[in-house]
Amino acid sequence: MNPTLTYSEFSIIRGGLIDRLLALLRITGAEKDSTVRKIIFYTSMTWLPLFALSAVEGLLWGEKIDMPFLKEFATHIRLLVAIPLFVVAEVIVDRQVKLSMVQFERSGLLTENAKLKFELAKQKADRMSKSYLAEALILVFISANVLLRISTNSIGFTTWMFPESDNPSALSLSGYWAAFISFPVFQFLLFRWLWRWLIWQRLLNMVSKVGLSIITQHPDKSGGLGFLGESPLPFGIFTFALSIIFSAMLGERVLFQDFNLQEHYPLIGAFVLICLLINVVPMLTFIKPLSAARSRGIKDYHALVAEHHQRFEHKWIANRKEKGDELLGSPDVSSSADIQMIYQSVKDMTIFPFNIKTMLITVVISLTPLVLVFALQMPVVDILKMLAGFLL
Repeated sequence: MNPTLTYSEFSIIRGGLIDRLLALLRITGAEKDSTVRKIIFYTSMTWLPLFALSAVEGLLWGEKIDMPFLKEFATHIRLLVAIPLFVVAEVIVDRQVKLSMVQFERSGLLTENAKLKFELAKQKADRMSKSYLAEALILVFISANVLLRISTNSIGFTTWMFPESDNPSALSLSGYWAAFISFPVFQFLLFRWLWRWLIWQRLLNMVSKVGLSIITQHPDKSGGLGFLGESPLPFGIFTFALSIIFSAMLGERVLFQDFNLQEHYPLIGAFVLICLLINVVPMLTFIKPLSAARSRGIKDYHALVAEHHQRFEHKWIANRKEKGDELLGSPDVSSSADIQMIYQSVKDMTIFPFNIKTMLITVVISLTPLVLVFALQMPVVDILKMLAGFLL
């Protein structure tokens, strides 16, 4: 095991069964166009066969069935928008996570003893991302889900997947491809991102316990950890992809199943809360060290201020007549003001490495795709009022 992982070696994104397979197929590599090739590969594997098979079966468009393939836009959103976003997010999240780890090293938060523990935490996270077992378990779960739901059609009308009204559980050829290939691929990529989020959570949890040298008087008011809450947040693009998927699902139900959005505000609120938690929960692991550092800093600086002011009072009040020094222009006055400012900055320190701005950005990211869905049933003025209610 190497004592340290370099910037290029460390990753909580790369690795696993699928990445190994893509490398063997020469779809991924060091080239910059790997992302484009992966998008083309997933599109060719998931969406294009559905388009071709639906066209052959006469299920692409028309009045033959209630929901032809081109009309079911939720499927197109999952396969043509969400999957490419998942792929692009790999590059963005990988870079953001790496930069965060670099910032820990260059910001003076790591003592010599903490540096070794920090490297061990990175190595553990890196090994987790390369776990074949985790991806195998995801595949087992998805396979079991396919077998349980393969013959279920609870929609109540004919679709490109279930085109026979007299046999609503009979799948079309495109339905078989969707059930066994397209949707499982989408689900795998989604669950693998959830696994990566757990790795990120685990990594920050381990880092919070290495013995950080928290700077209580740091101007970011988060002990020097404020960079973790700066935009863009590492998993912001993932929550944006989730919001697009969620919005497509709601939009389809609004258009084709008489779904009333106003009756499901709690569901929408719960989704926004989940997106918020995805972005901020990993950082909550620093509450304990930040709280301990703030408490210790207040006591230490309280004692320092008390000692400074006692000496100031002794010099300028008790012994002023004896010494006859001139107070005006004395550096003692400015030092008193400076030390009081430092003490106040310690008291103003929060126990969260993020602020309300971070939370608002997450909420806006989550709500942006939903605006188009609300526009299907609500006037623009009502939409703006509702958004204001979420944000203010």
